[in-house]
Parts: sequence; structure tokens; C-alpha cells
Amino acid sequence: MPIFDTLSKKVCGVVKKDEALKTYTYMRIGGPADILVIPESVDDLRWVLSFAREQELEYFIMGNGSNLIFDDGGYRGLVIKTNACFSQMQVKAESIFAGSGVNLTELILASAAAGFSCLEHLAGIPGTVGGAVWMNAGAFGKEIQDCITDVRYFDRNGNEKARPVVFNYRKSPFEKGDIIRGAHFSFTRGDKDKILAEIEEVQRKRAERQPLEFPSAGSVFKNPPDRCAGEIIDKLGMKGMRVGDAEVSEKHANFIINRGEATCEDVRQLICRVRDRVRREEGIELELEVEFVKTK
Repeated sequence: MPIFDTLSKKVCGVVKKDEALKTYTYMRIGGPADILVIPESVDDLRWVLSFAREQELEYFIMGNGSNLIFDDGGYRGLVIKTNACFSQMQVKAESIFAGSGVNLTELILASAAAGFSCLEHLAGIPGTVGGAVWMNAGAFGKEIQDCITDVRYFDRNGNEKARPVVFNYRKSPFEKGDIIRGAHFSFTRGDKDKILAEIEEVQRKRAERQPLEFPSAGSVFKNPPDRCAGEIIDKLGMKGMRVGDAEVSEKHANFIINRGEATCEDVRQLICRVRDRVRREEGIELELEVEFVKTK
């Protein structure tokens, strides 16, 4: 039986053939996946992963696609989107467990409603809890690691584990093959009105400083030690630089926006130009924060 037919019959959820990946990313870039699977439950996900390994299929795990840029040629294999099967959230007396498919904004608002303080500075960061944990998302001097007690995940062999995690700047210790199921968050008690006011202020600053009106994958580069990537790029006069419909934002130089029909190759070339000039004139090697996805 063909692979697509088998998945369609066995998996509860969405199974689509030749699905355009640009539909599923914030950057709105990416060719078709051979098969896109959105399992409804953890059992469905386990079955899909087991099937992919048995069939020796290439597969890629994605959440909300907020910092992903898929190749123009698409993905040869399975793209497995996990939002639906990890969407649970449990608010307890002093903590919250949030599945990796929970929208980060949903978690922040739930914590504020409970009078919990810790996540306010991350307000407005797009994507899911899983993506935020995977890259140790941060803003305005705070990181998601500041609130995490432990992370539940499946390792590359399918074993479920839970443990405290040591993070680095914009990086967790998880590797390809690991799948984050969710995380426990701990908080300090605070005044609900003050917490909500702080969230509104953070969102105002984000809207004021970032090009939220255009598709983008967020910050393109990690900040070098004691420097700001956006300020370096701005200093070198690269705001507005374009390749095709990919443009270094005039509003924030660490964002590359899609002006309409930008391709993955447009973005790659623009990133290369920016990195080359920063390396040549500032002696700094900018490290990517966005992730390019291409089949091996």
C-alpha cells in the first residue's frame, strides 16, 4: 500500500500530499512537502514516527513555523506538525504545565490571569511553547529558561523523559530527533493588573520597533556578545537592502521581511550579503537564529 494511503487510513488528524509549506510558516516561504501530517493525539504521533523509521523515511518535526524557512523545492519526506497533539495546558496553584503546541501568548495570558509573574517580557513573541523552549526564546533581557522547572520530551529512541534543562543563549540542549512534549513553569505571585499592564507595554514596544505588518521569521541573527545584531547591520547602512522580495527591514535591521513573493534563495542570498559585510567591516561572524530546512 502506498505510504500516503497508509498514513491516511491509520492516522487521526490531517494528512495531505504535496502541501505547500509556505502556508505553515510565518515567513510564507517554502515549496511542497511530499506529505504533511498533523496528528491529533500523542498515540497518533508515536505511530507516525514508528512508521517513518520502519520505512526509512526522512521526516521533520515542526511546531508553528515561526522561525523556519523551508527550501523552495519543498521537503522530500514527511513534515510532522505537532501543535494539535501537544495542546494541553494545566494551571495549578503555583505552576503551569503547557504542552509544546500551546501558543506562547496563550500561556502568557493564562499566567497573568492566575496572578503569576515571570513571562511578561516574552509577550508578543510568535510561535508555540515548544519552539520557545527549543531556542530558549527571549526578549528585553529575559529568557524562557527563567521560568522553566523541567521539560518533558521524547528522545530520538521514542522514550519519554522529564528533567531540568540547562540552556544557553538562544539554544537548548535538545538535538535533532528529540521532540519536546511540554514544560512546567514556576512563577512568583504578582498583581494581575500590573502584570497585564506590563504585557501591554511589551507588546506596544514590539509593535513600535518590529515590522509586524510583514511576513518574517523574527530575528535573523543571534546577538554577538555585548553587541546588538540589528544595531551593527543598521550602522553599516544595510536597512532596505533587497534581493528579490526579501528585504532587510527599514524598521528593525535584524528582521528580513517578505515583501510578497520572496523565495528561500532570495533570503539566503540576502543573509550572505549581510554576514559577509559584517565579517569584513566589523570582524564579527553573525550566527543564525532562524532555521533553514532542506531534505538531506
